[in-house]
Amino acid sequence: MLPGLAADPDDVVREARELYRPVRSFCLFSGGNDSTVLAHRMRDHYDELAFIDTGTALPGVRDHVGSFAAVLGKPLRVYDAGEAFRVLVVGGEWRGRYWEPQGFPGPAAHNVAYQRLKKYQVEALVRDAKAEFAPGNRMARVMLLTGTRRAESARRARTQSAPYRKDKAQVWVNPLIDWTGEQMHAYRLEWGLPQSDVAALLHRSGECNCGSFAAPGERDDLVALYGDWFAENIAPLEERARQLGLAACVWGERPAEAAAPPGPLCSDCQLRLDALDEATASAA
Repeated sequence: MLPGLAADPDDVVREARELYRPVRSFCLFSGGNDSTVLAHRMRDHYDELAFIDTGTALPGVRDHVGSFAAVLGKPLRVYDAGEAFRVLVVGGEWRGRYWEPQGFPGPAAHNVAYQRLKKYQVEALVRDAKAEFAPGNRMARVMLLTGTRRAESARRARTQSAPYRKDKAQVWVNPLIDWTGEQMHAYRLEWGLPQSDVAALLHRSGECNCGSFAAPGERDDLVALYGDWFAENIAPLEERARQLGLAACVWGERPAEAAAPPGPLCSDCQLRLDALDEATASAA
């Protein structure tokens, strides 16, 4: 173990497992740097990797996830949000019903984006695991390992008080909760862990680009760096949103609103929310 760590990751998982007795355990893997450290460091403590395909991932992210799962020798489950983002922005049929168009999500609508792009898929993962490994047992629980860390942001330091928690059948465990960014980097170097091209270029996983907390100029960066992806996935939605007369018709340029808290699988958004708080405080 690297020096200076407060909570031992192995003990965190053992305690959660002893307390909640999950029937199956998954490491939720985004393909980002922190997620890669989590998947490698805790490889003896979970059964499978799980990747949520939000439908907005940048090119190469899903390939990196698959190749790293092979390196670890771990089974990989992929849960696909399908048309969720398109329907969120311009409306349409999804999950057996019609959804009204909302335009591109801003800070206040992040919880809606999180629910449709990630939360529903996590719920499906848990349902499937329970049906497969504990059929008929309504009290069965499933462990979900995430890379949430207190040192990620000031907000996380204030709000993330426990290394694990239960939410109905979901047992959320954060084994690396007390690791710093320096310790994460040191671990990656020590083990020579691979980095995706997206993470190397953007310093984030790139698996979700809902745009809720997009930084100024980020849209231009995506157009410049991933022009084909943007032209195929985002530009048509912008055009359709304009045709519908929606105010939020440009990715990442929604008017400032009160921000909704990011979900447990949105570490990138957590950092963006902190930056938004700092910018608001500076302008006050």
